[in-house]
Amino acid sequence: MNINWVGNSANLEDELTQDLEEAQRELTRARRYFNSVSDPDLIDHAIYLLEATRKKYSYLLKKKKKQLENDK
Repeated sequence: MNINWVGNSANLEDELTQDLEEAQRELTRARRYFNSVSDPDLIDHAIYLLEATRKKYSYLLKKKKKQLENDK
């Protein structure tokens, strides 16, 4: 996740879009990983990773929706 405190709102929007796209790719990778493991210890890890990436994606999606509402 990129954090840029200096810059215009267009740059922040672009960064948020990029962060959201990266989070979506991370979520896809986490799902693939979860579906590929069979060892109980790795299953626990895959569940943790999947939940963490879901939460990150959800957070960024809410942030993007709020940003779009504010732009109206």
